[in-house]
Amino acid sequence: MNSFTCKALLMAAGILGSSVVAASSAGVSLTNETVKGDLNVNMGSFGLNVGLSRDDDTDSTTGYVGATIEDSDTSGPLQAGLGIRLNAIDNNRPNDNDLSLAVSLGGWYRYTLQKANRVSIYGSLYYAPEVLSFNDLDHTYNYEFRLEYMTMRNARAYVSYGETVTIYNDGSRKEINDGVAFGANVIF
Repeated sequence: MNSFTCKALLMAAGILGSSVVAASSAGVSLTNETVKGDLNVNMGSFGLNVGLSRDDDTDSTTGYVGATIEDSDTSGPLQAGLGIRLNAIDNNRPNDNDLSLAVSLGGWYRYTLQKANRVSIYGSLYYAPEVLSFNDLDHTYNYEFRLEYMTMRNARAYVSYGETVTIYNDGSRKEINDGVAFGANVIF
């Protein structure tokens, strides 16, 4: 790595680190065959996020980087974010060694129950149509629903159900990270 690249990376990290004004979060969820991790750096009214997952059952790896416009008022029961993600998908399909890429649009919502303020319901949905899908990918979408319990002020444990579906130009379909998972999310 040359000197200019190192300086640029350090400067970007400094700018991102100094501009964080609200809570950021990191989470991980597991099943017997999958692991999924997400990181969201919240900067007030928008967030930068990244995620990576591995599904041994389908021999698939997915990753994304994205940006969301987020509700900066966290005092109410409803929180929301709308955003865009660049997805990279490696499904290890026969006779295809390329990564599939897609730009997906979507968002997430979290509702905290008023009578049981440690319990919340979370849902997210992202969709990449054919026009925003590349390298033999026709379209893809992913969704997740969670029942969360705030175990302490800065941590949530949850049970989730979700999946990532990829449909290719030849009509083949692959479902990744599908099923029930257990996870935790830490706010820092």
